[in-house]
Amino acid sequence: MRVAYLVLSVVLLLLSCQTCPDGNSTNSLFCHGADCLADEAVCGGACSNLESDRDNCGACGTACGDGLVCSFGQCVEGCDNGLVNCSGVCVDVASDKDNCMTCGNTCAAAQNQSCSNGVCGCASTELTCGGVCTDPQTSRDHCGATGDCVGLNAGEVCDPAATCIGGECLFVTVYRGSLPASTGRWTYTGTLGINGANADCEAHFAGSAICPIAKLQLAQAKGELVNAVDYNNVPVTQWWVDDPNQGTNQRCTSNTDAIPWSYQTADEGHVGTFVALDRPAGTIGNLIVEGLPSCSTARFVACCSINLAP
Repeated sequence: MRVAYLVLSVVLLLLSCQTCPDGNSTNSLFCHGADCLADEAVCGGACSNLESDRDNCGACGTACGDGLVCSFGQCVEGCDNGLVNCSGVCVDVASDKDNCMTCGNTCAAAQNQSCSNGVCGCASTELTCGGVCTDPQTSRDHCGATGDCVGLNAGEVCDPAATCIGGECLFVTVYRGSLPASTGRWTYTGTLGINGANADCEAHFAGSAICPIAKLQLAQAKGELVNAVDYNNVPVTQWWVDDPNQGTNQRCTSNTDAIPWSYQTADEGHVGTFVALDRPAGTIGNLIVEGLPSCSTARFVACCSINLAP
């Protein structure tokens, strides 16, 4: 019975604790509190803003008496610098979204409203998209939106693997996946060469195209190539590589229709180059030029993000 009581007591303690002695949840077996903000201090195991906390004004444990408020770390009868006393806290009613223009006037959180010059609404850099204040420079649902945020003005919905930076959906991942193995004369989506391969990359990995050697090297440096497979989950061994530095004599030519094609267009140069992949290590070998005229070995085609985040 005593053991059961102790276990129950510990459980109740774990459930009830909201802060811990150092204000940090790391390595605590009992009280798991959120880490304090940069402008907060830890007072009695809780996060406190010493500039405005009446119980910890200017320093932990310094409480303001009845009728006093904490303004800029000092217990005063009123509020300085144009601030207003709202429930014992000095606030700027021109910008405080919980006390906008008057104490207790809260801006609509569901609409993501802010308070500007004492008026609830969208910030000057935001648009109203679906009734919600939206920053088109950072919104993943309306990235790059303009005007009324409707139709063609609604912007782009970023892929789950992308983020919105400066109004553009950018990927943090370089290597996205691979197309099934093909001979040097690729045919994907019923189209020969670069156009078909790029279309198949886009169809399976939105915002991607075939990888040039520089992007494969960057993906290698980021550790993205380990145990690579194609979109049918077949292990990758070698990749054909988009290498615009190869001369026009390095091409795979169809003996059937006599139409040469390349990694750059369907009718000139830049083909026949590939790299081998060490799957467990996620590293690629040197760029190799495929022997002509056949280019008949089946190799995979890697797809890389077109727009990369800085």
